[in-house]
Amino acid sequence: MLFIIEIIAGLFLLGVVAVAVFIMMQPKHRFVFDVKNRTKAELTDKTDNKLCFSVDVPFTNEGGDEGLVLDAFMRIYLPQEQYDKALVRGKINLKDVPRDDDYFEALVMPKGGNKTMTAKFELTPMHGASLKEAVNGLPDFDVAMFWECRGRENLYTVKKFITISADEVKALLK
Repeated sequence: MLFIIEIIAGLFLLGVVAVAVFIMMQPKHRFVFDVKNRTKAELTDKTDNKLCFSVDVPFTNEGGDEGLVLDAFMRIYLPQEQYDKALVRGKINLKDVPRDDDYFEALVMPKGGNKTMTAKFELTPMHGASLKEAVNGLPDFDVAMFWECRGRENLYTVKKFITISADEVKALLK
């Protein structure tokens, strides 16, 4: 009787190990946010007191399974101590699902899928500067882009940097 219980326990343990190995061997997604191939800044709107522009960032799922992009947002590294003549704000959305609010519409990306994210920027002159003065004095600034993703594992965050050059923004005024 004890021998039969040991055989059943051994088969159960073997089954647990087999299921664990099977789960571990399942394909996983692998998102690639290709910030090196981002587009140059493109003018989207210009008024006397506001300059709006955008850049596109391609991304792909190079893994063997679908994955989810649950959220995307950015942080612009241009503190007023560095430059106080302009306030730059921004948001990220899918290029083919443009939005005017600050909401990011989550997506399921199939394996081998390709999409484009659009980072939209809004530059507003500050402290009595004109738009031309604000743009002409603007330094290069970094932007951290964050994507919250998940697949068959826990939620994780991807953080990539782009640099918006002063010359790139100045060219938008011409």
